[in-house]
Amino acid sequence: MTATPAPRPAARPAPKEAIKEPSMVKQKDMIAGNYDRLATARERGRKVASTFVPGNLNELIMCFDLVNNLPEINAIQNGMRKKSGQLIMEAEKRGHSEDVCTYVKTDLGMLAKGNIGPTSCCCPTPGASPS
Repeated sequence: MTATPAPRPAARPAPKEAIKEPSMVKQKDMIAGNYDRLATARERGRKVASTFVPGNLNELIMCFDLVNNLPEINAIQNGMRKKSGQLIMEAEKRGHSEDVCTYVKTDLGMLAKGNIGPTSCCCPTPGASPS
């Protein structure tokens, strides 16, 4: 006697396009604009501040005409684009412990691979002068 295979569940329909609130579109535009400023900082002679996600410190940094590089946001954006795994492995290959925060290892891996940001633009190297 042979067993009959269990019926397979019906395939799900393809997901519809995500509906985005205006605030979601604005946030995406703001992040893209910041990556554009980071990518062109060197050629425009702009200085870059690398900080943790500080809330209202962003406004203070902007008052000094600095472009803000946010390593945690870089890690999140790389993760959403499915790029963080290879960057984490690169950092671990270079001796960073598995116990180190994956945000940190993503950014260290990004630096090790030429500091190419999540949007495939070259981000400025921390500590480098613009000229």
